[in-house]
Amino acid sequence: MNEFTRRTALYGLGAGSVAALAGCTGDGGPGAGDGSDGGDGGGSDGSDGTDDGSDGAPETEVHQVGAALSGPAWHREGRRGFVALITEERGASWLLREAPAETTAFVEETDFDASVLAYVESVGPTTCHGELAFADVDVADGTLVASATVEGPEDDDVACGEAITFSGAFLRVTTDPRPDAVRLSITDGWGDTSEVTGADGILDPEMLPGGVRPDDEPAAVPEAFECETEGFERHPRMYEDEVNWGGGGGVGSDDARGDADAPLALRAVIPGDDDPASEPLAIGRGTAFRIELTNVSGRVVSVGNQGKYNLELRTESGWTEVRGADGDAAFEYTDEAIAVPPGETLTWEFEMTETGLIEGGPHADDLRVCPDLVPGRYRFVFFGADDLAVAFDYAG
Repeated sequence: MNEFTRRTALYGLGAGSVAALAGCTGDGGPGAGDGSDGGDGGGSDGSDGTDDGSDGAPETEVHQVGAALSGPAWHREGRRGFVALITEERGASWLLREAPAETTAFVEETDFDASVLAYVESVGPTTCHGELAFADVDVADGTLVASATVEGPEDDDVACGEAITFSGAFLRVTTDPRPDAVRLSITDGWGDTSEVTGADGILDPEMLPGGVRPDDEPAAVPEAFECETEGFERHPRMYEDEVNWGGGGGVGSDDARGDADAPLALRAVIPGDDDPASEPLAIGRGTAFRIELTNVSGRVVSVGNQGKYNLELRTESGWTEVRGADGDAAFEYTDEAIAVPPGETLTWEFEMTETGLIEGGPHADDLRVCPDLVPGRYRFVFFGADDLAVAFDYAG
């Protein structure tokens, strides 16, 4: 059966301006100090002190969140942490869904006409590695630069539980003009340091489950896929000539088409693909599989409703939609926008049968697959975003 699911609840449109970056392992960056420039005075209101900027440096204030508000959505293997530059209040909405009240209050108290927030996450090896210290905070050529270090126990005699612990903190920076980019040197709880850049999002697409399309040409390419029922009308192709294999932008996006740095990643997740002996992206009749769309960027991305897709078979005359309806059918779709927060995944679930590609989907009462499925290469195209596509082989 075809079902639409998502891993967390939908939230309203309005991402705000968020520039997000995640660092990869490497040498670099200045080491973090004791946090005196960012303040670590342990204020009772949840903030960690204030630098009034009297020496010409930006005015700063730190709020320790503790846990990682992103989930954490990023993988710690190969990354020291994650940072997002927030330039307006609604840009933090995706982080505040389950945030403590004092964290929400800290964000709401920020005057975004004069200040920005840098939200930073990292990780350490014990339960004592739960806070971040900031140092060397400055603004250079419109870029907020700083170092951030995961703080461990102050005393070696302190008993700490051995557990991977993610920490998060907000750094408020008040300066004129406000920065529009961010670059941090993050040191995690193991002492490993890397510099975050603007090249990476919150997730590495290479670490997502599933695949984009088989590497080889299909074993079978039928001459055509024609329904013998008189009056049968195929679901129209709702995208332009070119599709973006595995990645692209959202609704009304100016993001690079099909680029590895695109905010949305589409994958076909086939049972057995984690088995080296199995044929990658190949399924048999009755096999349940799913399509996953993940926001790998550090900002909210909007897409159309999940019913906006084509299901196609590659034939000698080109890609052919496998679904259609008898008689006059109106294939209409609403134009609402769905906000997909960073790290969140939308899922479509199917079964590889004539009914399993229809049930639970759009226009399920009218659509059917005709003729019956044949071996070949099939693809899913989501036209609710930047015409994103994945493909797989059906052996029959």
